[in-house]
Amino acid sequence: MDDHLGTAALVSTVGSLIAVVVGIGVVSLFAEWRGIWRSYFLMERTIDVGAPVAAALGVLALLSGFVVVSMAAN
Repeated sequence: MDDHLGTAALVSTVGSLIAVVVGIGVVSLFAEWRGIWRSYFLMERTIDVGAPVAAALGVLALLSGFVVVSMAAN
């Protein structure tokens, strides 16, 4: 059961990380498409908020991967 819990944690963390990165990318593409300063400011604020979230999710994904590998080794 613990093996499935570690795998679920890894999958959900990686999925969340992908969603955050795609969200930031969509906002950035929108800002570039509009090409006005208000959109660029929105992009800057989105990256400012999303970067620490993406970094934390990346660390959690790495740790979850270690848990999955260590459970598989046992």
